[in-house]
Amino acid sequence: MSDKVSVAVILGGRNSENYRSCQSARDVISALEEKGYLVSAYGMTMEANWITFGDLNSLKTALKKDAFELNEESVKDIADTTESLLPPTSLLETTVVFSTLMGAWGSDGTMQGMLETEIVSFVGSDTLGSAISTDKSTAKLLMEAVQIPTPKHVIIPDKSWRRDPLSNVARAAALKTPLISKPARGSNGVGITYIRVPRDFKKGVDIARNFDGRVVVEKYHQPAHLFECNVIEDEKGKPVLSGIIQTNWKETDKIFNFISRTDKSSYSFSKFTELDPEVVKLVHDYAKRAFEVLKLSGYAQIEFMIDKEGELLVIEVNSQPYFGKDGSFALSWKEAGITYSDLIDRIVKEALDRPVGLV
Repeated sequence: MSDKVSVAVILGGRNSENYRSCQSARDVISALEEKGYLVSAYGMTMEANWITFGDLNSLKTALKKDAFELNEESVKDIADTTESLLPPTSLLETTVVFSTLMGAWGSDGTMQGMLETEIVSFVGSDTLGSAISTDKSTAKLLMEAVQIPTPKHVIIPDKSWRRDPLSNVARAAALKTPLISKPARGSNGVGITYIRVPRDFKKGVDIARNFDGRVVVEKYHQPAHLFECNVIEDEKGKPVLSGIIQTNWKETDKIFNFISRTDKSSYSFSKFTELDPEVVKLVHDYAKRAFEVLKLSGYAQIEFMIDKEGELLVIEVNSQPYFGKDGSFALSWKEAGITYSDLIDRIVKEALDRPVGLV
């Protein structure tokens, strides 16, 4: 019997974030192995089947492929895999689970609820915190309640839109164009549309509804600066703040969405050094308050904007960021003096020290 701590990495997912999760898992697995953990891997395909990977080296080779996506076809190229409809027993017997799943049916409380039911330790937020923060409509209401500035918005529930779309158009029209429509539980800029004039409204909502029945329509703010300040908890549950990372973006489009993010030549990340010290204090305060009011645990990505009028806004809070070494979340901790492998190690240790379930 090995005395190493066993960590199970979950990758893939049945949504558009599948390939991003796979990219995250590639780097997370390497960091865990570097830190001496006993690593195993499990996947969920686009078709919602569970995969147990018996040959970790074969999986790691597959994950090196550009835009690798875990699906029924790609699994055939990986050695020693076992498919099942339900979570494998060996996954539930692991000491701690490190899920890299993002978005709906991954970081929205569904996976977390399953693990909590089975009394399994896992990194990141619990069921409640994951569900609240992933649902932008709920997160915005809670942030507004504690005076965290975020763009004004309306929520369009699925039933309401199907019953009476015109009344929802009228509600959103009160915000006045231009507007942004986005799926309530989307991530990575998927399904986000810039609505320039009222006649574009229905098209924007329909695009968002391809990814989630519940849609958020918010007032458009032209960004002067896009940046993030992230949070991890130490082993005593105290929030620790990252460096502030700016997204340097070629503003050829009105919004930084999925299309913008897939063209890596159009943007880069760098330390944000231009902020006034008083603004930095506000950013730190809003990051900590958002982490608390959204019931988050372990870590979170807090995205900010300063618009062309100079207004500071919290755009989004992600309970499950992209964990790749090349991503802004990892780079923000590098700026804070924490290496990638140390970051992954700290996240696992915090999860091991935290009770499972309602606390």
